[in-house]
Amino acid sequence: MEQEIEQHLHDYEDVIGQSWAETSANEVIKRLAKGEELPKILDSLPGFAESFDQELDTIDCSDGRVLDGRKIGIAGSGLLLSPEERAKFIALYKGKTKKVTAHADCGAAAKKFAELQSVSPEQIPAGVTTADDYGVVCAQKLAEELGAEYEFLEREGMASPNHNERALVLDQTGRFDSGSLEGFPPHFVCTGAGLGFSEEYMKEELETLTGIALGDHGFGQRLSEDKPFYIMVAANDYNNLAHWEKIAKEATQKFGARVVVDGFVKPGDPENN
Repeated sequence: MEQEIEQHLHDYEDVIGQSWAETSANEVIKRLAKGEELPKILDSLPGFAESFDQELDTIDCSDGRVLDGRKIGIAGSGLLLSPEERAKFIALYKGKTKKVTAHADCGAAAKKFAELQSVSPEQIPAGVTTADDYGVVCAQKLAEELGAEYEFLEREGMASPNHNERALVLDQTGRFDSGSLEGFPPHFVCTGAGLGFSEEYMKEELETLTGIALGDHGFGQRLSEDKPFYIMVAANDYNNLAHWEKIAKEATQKFGARVVVDGFVKPGDPENN
């Protein structure tokens, strides 16, 4: 049994090592490491300006391994939202969303399910016995209330077997289809800043996802001051850029220099270029 566990850990470390090497070879990551400015790098990517052209239509988990539709990234597909913010979101976006997805091995679902088990187990729906079950029930309910389709994404349908995110996109524009942008590194997506979610909620989401990247389920200690995790703020204008960069820094300050916050404004407006 011990040999099986050791072999499993060895195999997993091999997978993580290969994934680290692959993401380190990403052109954006390499150019950032050389000190190039993020806006200049993104402007050089094919289709960057066009990645803001269409409305986003699919609520996916922020998880970088989940890429389905034109992605609206919300941790756990919304299951960390307070009842008040959830109700506000549904009122604003009912009938405007094509699909809501849930996925296997969701970190946000695991976090929320563990909290409910510890503090208020009576809030766990009947028949729900695992974090994955909880994520499914929450996503199905949200899809129903939004008038959207629902889909469960199995592990084999995800972009990577492990968390391979080197960045997080905090999208204040609510229109950045970053998952379809050629050459962009693997990343979490947080669209809530463009959906009207509160700063308090966004700080919780940013801290949770950054913790996954820097923890045992992500690249962990490989992410360092010399090879940091990047939070990239996409904003409509420079005022919003400065504001959300400040929020991101406050949310992740406990991680120190292992996290670098940078950003850019949406292309197209002469005042922003």
